[in-house]
Amino acid sequence: MLKQLSSTLRAARAIGLRITSPRRRLLCDMPPGLYDYWSRTARFEFQGIPSDAFFYARAADALLVFFECVERSNRPCALPSKAADSVWHAWLRYSPASLDDFCERHFGRRIPHVEAADMGGGMMLPMAMSLVTARALDDLALAGPYVPSLFATDHALRMPDGFAWQARGNSVIFSPMNRRGRPADTAQAHPAAEPDFLLAAGLIAQEDYDQWLQRCRQHEGNGTFASVVHGAGDACDPATAGCDSSDGGSSCGSGCGGGCGGGGCGS
Repeated sequence: MLKQLSSTLRAARAIGLRITSPRRRLLCDMPPGLYDYWSRTARFEFQGIPSDAFFYARAADALLVFFECVERSNRPCALPSKAADSVWHAWLRYSPASLDDFCERHFGRRIPHVEAADMGGGMMLPMAMSLVTARALDDLALAGPYVPSLFATDHALRMPDGFAWQARGNSVIFSPMNRRGRPADTAQAHPAAEPDFLLAAGLIAQEDYDQWLQRCRQHEGNGTFASVVHGAGDACDPATAGCDSSDGGSSCGSGCGGGCGGGGCGS
């Protein structure tokens, strides 16, 4: 009885998400049989993943946000969500031709799925590109401790073995999640989210950086950010913050928090 009620509530939430999402037209245009296929097969690749309608709807919506990031940036982007990736993988198996057609119609191009190991130049810049573009889509400041909905997907859904991106102090921190969908105890400020890196990469303007620095100093002055994040260093001194990025960010876990990427010029 309780299980049936829970399933009914999740189905209702899925309908609500589809109705209220800015991407509702795109969600309705996804293959009708994809959910059933995903619910049957995703668990073989992503152990412990839920198979309910709401989880799928939220993950599918996140995948569409990622595709929009690729379209808007016209540069390689990294996917920060395993939940969204589960839908992408299922679609590739279910009907790759319909996926290509969908992307060409709605995003003007095919968006190839590229594993992290095959992303030329590593995942750091593609992850930063995704972060800045997703922030812009959510009307968030481009620099600072702001986690856009795409990056919050796995944590919100408690995705087993997913990626937890959270705001902590004046930084965005990253930690891998366990099989029960809980973030690891240790967390680090992610180098791809640090304003110094974003500025140096040309992904934010000097004005964005200066506004972040001003907010950061104000918060430090009134003691708002008194907590210390393991490995984060000084939140307002990115030169000392976060992981060592010399190896492309692999010390942050799972290819800097993303298992695959896609897009870019000419894709």
